[in-house]
Amino acid sequence: MINEKQIHYLLTAAQEHNITAAARKLYISQPALSRMILDLEHTLGTPLFIRDHGNLYLTQVGEIYIRGCKDVLAVSRSVEKQISDINDSQSGQIRLGVTSLTGEFLLPFLLNTFEQQFPHVELVLIEERMSTLQEMVKMGKADLAFVYQTNEQDLGYLMVLENPIYLQVPSFFIKGSNIWKAGTDNPALSPSSLSGQPMILLKKGRGMREVADRFLMQYQITPSRIIETENIHLAQSLVTLDKGFTFVPSIAIWQSRPNDSAGFFCEIEHYPMYRSLYCCYRKYGYLTEAERFLINLIPDIKQGDGSCV
Repeated sequence: MINEKQIHYLLTAAQEHNITAAARKLYISQPALSRMILDLEHTLGTPLFIRDHGNLYLTQVGEIYIRGCKDVLAVSRSVEKQISDINDSQSGQIRLGVTSLTGEFLLPFLLNTFEQQFPHVELVLIEERMSTLQEMVKMGKADLAFVYQTNEQDLGYLMVLENPIYLQVPSFFIKGSNIWKAGTDNPALSPSSLSGQPMILLKKGRGMREVADRFLMQYQITPSRIIETENIHLAQSLVTLDKGFTFVPSIAIWQSRPNDSAGFFCEIEHYPMYRSLYCCYRKYGYLTEAERFLINLIPDIKQGDGSCV
């Protein structure tokens, strides 16, 4: 029967699509890895990979076998977590996947409360792009991850935050008005009021840019100019300098709300915008007491000041 180390070797070979690259990543010799795969194929009586000039491609049987290996690992780790949780729920480790942006806004509000409740549970942070995080959970390289997409059948998802999106309004647009104030408690703007206005948008490929582009396309809004940036902080700063409007998720507003000069935010009339945040985990996997506590902390964040209630 294939053991956990062999499963890890096989999954790495499938992921790298190259025996040399996989062996290098695993710190073993190429002949040793090749022999392990050949022996396994001999035992099964069928090839798992198509070899093509050093490259590896899964056969149909290989895809089925890899999927089964992932399930075996998930069950094994789930059982280990259950036993560990029964024996000692106050220690252990949680590997938490976050993007740099989500981590920056959420973790300062979570860590103190979590560490007070579970002082001996180590929280290992894994910062990756959103597209990578779900795969890491599927591969067992992360226990949990905060994501915005729910498109993987092998994963379970819990919505932890609605995360409404607001329009940040430059001061030139509201000059002379006495009804606008710093924060989000302001009148909604109609989509047509943004026609011909300058916009500051995150670069293409970012989730917030997709949200903005859908809105602009639906209402056929053509900005007078678009400034692009990778950084949501820079986008907000440019709005305060009167360079244009931008879209900001609520988690990015929490840190700046205590500052009266933080900026003016509002909703779009008849166009509610959300970028709901989910916690993903391996489907059918066991969630420890510490993991459940961490997940449940997020809905308890008071969005007015970012504290946990």
